[in-house]
Amino acid sequence: MARVKIGVVADVHQGPLDVRRWLRAFVDDMNEGFRPDFVVELGDFIGCGEGAEAELRRIDEVYSQCEAPRYYVVGNHDLQGLTREQFMRVVGVESTWSSFDVGFLHVVLLDGAWGPDTDSGGPTGHIPSEELDWLQEDLEQVPPGRPIVAFCHYPIKLFRDEPRIDNEDELWEVFRGHNLIATFSGDAHYGGYREVEGVHNVCLHSMGWWELDKITGSYAKIIVEPGRLVVQGVGAQPSYYLRTKKWTP
Repeated sequence: MARVKIGVVADVHQGPLDVRRWLRAFVDDMNEGFRPDFVVELGDFIGCGEGAEAELRRIDEVYSQCEAPRYYVVGNHDLQGLTREQFMRVVGVESTWSSFDVGFLHVVLLDGAWGPDTDSGGPTGHIPSEELDWLQEDLEQVPPGRPIVAFCHYPIKLFRDEPRIDNEDELWEVFRGHNLIATFSGDAHYGGYREVEGVHNVCLHSMGWWELDKITGSYAKIIVEPGRLVVQGVGAQPSYYLRTKKWTP
C-alpha cells in the first residue's frame, strides 16, 4: 500500500449543545467520498460533565456509522463526567494507548489526559511512565526507517513557551531515533502547525464548541505517501502540503 488515507476529527464537544449533525457530515464524507483506511476521534468527544455518559452514547452512535475502522483518543473533557474505565466501556476499547500498522505506516495512539486535575485529565496533559515504557518497547519493534505518525489529544511540540504536555521533552526523547514524520492533536481549538526536527506537528481546529456560533464542523482528510503528507482541511481547518523523509520498504 503506497498510500494511507486517514479521516480525523477533533474536539467534537457533544453536550451541552448537540453537534451530531456536524459529525454526520463527517461520517457521510468518509463513507461516500474520502473512504479512508481508518478514522480517528482526537479527544474531547463530549464537552459536559452532567449527563456525560448519555451524550457520549449519542455522539458515538453517529461515529459508529463510519465504515472504516474507528479509533478513539481520550481528551480532558471526556473525563470531566466519566472515569477512564467508563469512557472505554461505552466506546468499546480495551486500552487508551495503542499502536497498529496500516500499509507502510506505523500508527501510535497516545493518552495524554493524565494532568494534575485527575477528575478531568487537565488542563495540562501528562504521559505517565507506564505509557512511556510501553511506547519505547513498541517503537523498538518498528523496522528502522518505517514512517510513524502519532495521535494525541494534547499538542506535541507546538507551543514553545507553555507546552500542553508537562513532560513533552521526555516523550519527544522516546521518539528520537525513530522515523516520526508527524503528530496530530486537538485541544487548542483554533489549531496550529509547527515543524520541529523534521517532524510536522499539526493541531486540528475543533469541530464543535459550547457556543453555537463557534461550531465550524471542521475536520481533516489526511493522505500519507512516501515522501509526502497532505492535510485536506474542511470547514475552518487549514490544508497543508508537506514533504517528509523518504522511505523505501
